[in-house]
Amino acid sequence: MTPKKFKKRINLGGNYCSHDPDNPVLTLAKPALVGKGGIPRILTLCMERLDAYFTRPKKVIPSLNLANGSTRKQRSERRESCILLLKALIKRVDLVSLRVGIPTAEGFSCYTLDYVALDTGVALRRIERAMHDLKAAGIITVSQPREQQSDGSWKGLAAVKTISKHLFGLLGLAEMLKKERDKASKRMKQKIQGWAEELITRTSRARDSLSLKAAYARVGKKQNNHAKNKVNDPSDNAEYRKQLMIKAAQIKKEHMDWDRDKCFDEAKNQL
Repeated sequence: MTPKKFKKRINLGGNYCSHDPDNPVLTLAKPALVGKGGIPRILTLCMERLDAYFTRPKKVIPSLNLANGSTRKQRSERRESCILLLKALIKRVDLVSLRVGIPTAEGFSCYTLDYVALDTGVALRRIERAMHDLKAAGIITVSQPREQQSDGSWKGLAAVKTISKHLFGLLGLAEMLKKERDKASKRMKQKIQGWAEELITRTSRARDSLSLKAAYARVGKKQNNHAKNKVNDPSDNAEYRKQLMIKAAQIKKEHMDWDRDKCFDEAKNQL
């Protein structure tokens, strides 16, 4: 077996993760859409203020700096990944509930950590370690819902990740968060009303469609029965009518005193 060629790795600082302490990467690989049609200003402002944690961790988010259980400053590459993960979570947070995901007509859909990590541009293992620190600091809470299958077994669903409102308080955005959440709640009520109206419309259309199908089925059945009756009715057959007339003429010769109707009735009986 040919041995692998030795490749010297360059450590810029940290655990060979391409992290440069003097030039940290604090911008998401897939930035959030801002401005008209983008995420609310409260969220972009929160992202901007998170950058300060890299240079002043003890002052900006003390609990996160102490998440490793040491009085020393959190390692720089860990700070970098924590900031990126927080930004990715904030990018996809629902302001009303502060859960990471999207509300839909069928219920709330949570994003998986794997999916959120794609926004950061950082290796998943680093993101998992950063999530561990964010949970330990009380900035993110995670609960694991389950769903029972038809065979009785249980299937784990995407974890529900919730951002603490205290993070916004630490960044001086507590009052702004309250106002923006009130606005978001009103928008959500309008969405829910729209979903309800759409559901009622779909239900009504489905009911009308079923009624039309039933009506068409009844009409089609009548038409089929009418066609069958026509096929079974001898009077609609030209050959039968011909034979009937001949037979009636023969009966008339035999019974000259019978009228026309009686002759045809007897002809029908004999045919």
